[in-house]
Amino acid sequence: MAKNGQYKVLTLFLTKDSKTFSKINYLRVLMQNGILQDVYVVSAEPVSVERNIVIKVPQHLPLPVRIGISINIALKKFDIMKYDYIFKIDGDITLPLDYCKNILEKKPLVGGRGAALLISVPFFMRLLRGKYPVNYCDDGYISALSVAVGHWPPEYTGKGILVIPVVRQPLREYGYGVEYYKWGLPLTLLLVLSFVLLFTRKKDLKSIIYNFAGFIHAILNSEKKYPWWRSYRYFRLSHVIHRGVEIFKKVLSFTRRSHG
Repeated sequence: MAKNGQYKVLTLFLTKDSKTFSKINYLRVLMQNGILQDVYVVSAEPVSVERNIVIKVPQHLPLPVRIGISINIALKKFDIMKYDYIFKIDGDITLPLDYCKNILEKKPLVGGRGAALLISVPFFMRLLRGKYPVNYCDDGYISALSVAVGHWPPEYTGKGILVIPVVRQPLREYGYGVEYYKWGLPLTLLLVLSFVLLFTRKKDLKSIIYNFAGFIHAILNSEKKYPWWRSYRYFRLSHVIHRGVEIFKKVLSFTRRSHG
């Protein structure tokens, strides 16, 4: 449990080797304020830092699969129950110094962006059964499962700047589409969300096309959905409706003031 108001966090900083290792990003992880953490660098080749866990994973495997395998092997080295949260952070992410503190103040089961994800140990042990998911959308699976049990993962709301490089790869976007189907995301909602992402320029048209290709492939091949897909669908739709009502109220209030 939190000690003196601070959570104890096991942090796994993921990078491939010394060439991909960013010292600046690593230092910003070490300098996170308001938490107690043990930081380990998990890599495929040795990196010149303290607490480096080197895990040789076949490089022909897709990157998300390699990440999942590496995390599971790394976690076997720890008594996870000594911690409140596991923090999985990709090495190319630049964090604001209050990132963890800001999210943990919300006491989430799961919180943050997928590339910089905080997972509560009770959630990890009970709902993930002590294993990090190994698939094309590992962090997305974790967030979706959190939604399925009624807990929307909060994001960073501080004043700092969170920098996450955008990498679009056709095969991964296709795999995401398959996962969306297996989570229980309705096709109509995928259409709406895709339009919003395209309109806000958070995704490009090519990525969305691959998402839909994967989704349709899953439908045609009758892919087995996750056991919690109905619950996810319910809470996902509820969240969209709630947000829609909030936006409508704001627009209505603005209109009334404009004509007042």
